[in-house]
Amino acid sequence: MKRFTTNLLFSVFVLLPAMALSQKKDAYYYFQKGEEAMDAQSDKTALAHLNECLRLNPYFMDAYYLRAQVRESLGDSKGALTDFNIYLEARPRDTDALFSRALLRYQYKQWAMAREDFLKLLVTPPSETKSIFFAVDKEGGTPVMSTQSNISSSILNYLGLIDTKMKNYARAVTYLDSAVHLDPKNAEFWINRGWARQSMLDTPRALSDYQQALLLNAEGSLARHNIAVLSAKKGNLKEVERLLTEAIERSPDDAHYYTARAINYTAQGDMTKALADYASALHYDPSDADLWLRRGMLKCKLKDFNGALADYTQSIKLKDDNDKTWVQRGDLMMEMNRVKEAIEDYTIAITHTPEYGLAYFLRALAYEKSGDANAACQDLRKAKSLNIKTEDELFHRVCK
Repeated sequence: MKRFTTNLLFSVFVLLPAMALSQKKDAYYYFQKGEEAMDAQSDKTALAHLNECLRLNPYFMDAYYLRAQVRESLGDSKGALTDFNIYLEARPRDTDALFSRALLRYQYKQWAMAREDFLKLLVTPPSETKSIFFAVDKEGGTPVMSTQSNISSSILNYLGLIDTKMKNYARAVTYLDSAVHLDPKNAEFWINRGWARQSMLDTPRALSDYQQALLLNAEGSLARHNIAVLSAKKGNLKEVERLLTEAIERSPDDAHYYTARAINYTAQGDMTKALADYASALHYDPSDADLWLRRGMLKCKLKDFNGALADYTQSIKLKDDNDKTWVQRGDLMMEMNRVKEAIEDYTIAITHTPEYGLAYFLRALAYEKSGDANAACQDLRKAKSLNIKTEDELFHRVCK
């Protein structure tokens, strides 16, 4: 009996510390562990702790803010946006969170909502900063900034970019004027104002802005590219080639510059160099469906039908709702005398765009070639109703 009592007392003394420890593992405990893991840059561990924190206490607002940052770091931008939304419902004047959400909304092309957040930031006094932000600036590097510092110029820059995207060009220029006034040495702001002016067909002042950006940053590639675009409209193809070559030398891993030079080489008739630039562009950005389409169209002109077919097919794999790609591949199938497959491709294009008059016209020709005059006539009538010009001789021949 005495031995039993001793064991019982020993068990009590062993269990008490364990019970006390388990009681400490509340939501705040996991929040602290999440903070520690974030400081150690162990994002997955931090996420696990913050998930547990919020499971125990769904109203722990600071945990939503931290988890949003962790999710963003892990590439879960949608999850981060959800957490910022929850946090800002409770604390709408937290400028760090508001700025983070504005950037995410901009990233997801939610222009109107991003604009709303940036406008709030202009009139909201900065809260105690918890975050450091990095300005995305291809021309001038990535300077560190926080919402405690004076970032009014960056907010105005984003507002200008958003209005340019929304085709409110005059208002975009007004915001970008203010951004340039506050920070006249920021080459990116000059480029963005030039883009807005170019979009509203104010070419002289757009060119002036791009040239000023180059004065501020002689190594800038984007300014050169944009000047090249304006030069191309004037037909200065050799000048365009020079500017784009300089842009590529300064940013050799940017697919856009190779693509622009490929288009310029095509205009000059130098198809070999154009193909080489498309190959370089696809090396750096193989997920761009439009690039595969463009190269396929060039290969088609060069009668490399198998190569064109491979490129069109890859473009469709990446983006299967582009009706233009389906029509291009349908044309190629007709060229290769694969009429049934051409009809299938034109049909898919029409499925995506039911009022695509040209697709009806081309499918009519394919139906005629296949011997299905009734279907060909129906498509010709539909194409005509969609304002596609049809020669009388063709119409009478098909629709007897």
